[in-house]
Amino acid sequence: MLKNNLLLALICLLLFATGCAEQGPAEKAGEKIDETMERSMDTVDEAVGEAEDNAEAASEAIEDQIDEINGGY
Repeated sequence: MLKNNLLLALICLLLFATGCAEQGPAEKAGEKIDETMERSMDTVDEAVGEAEDNAEAASEAIEDQIDEINGGY
């Protein structure tokens, strides 16, 4: 009985392992969606970084102008 259960478990494991080796159309589509989302997030992160840099540069320019105005008085 124990041998039969072990043999059945081994067969199920082998079937499961071979079934997972091939990707179906849904899995392929899911991977494409993941890749697209990752590229989109990278683009958004770059845009946010550029906006932060521009805002910081503008803030520094304003502070410099305020210092110039205050220095004249």
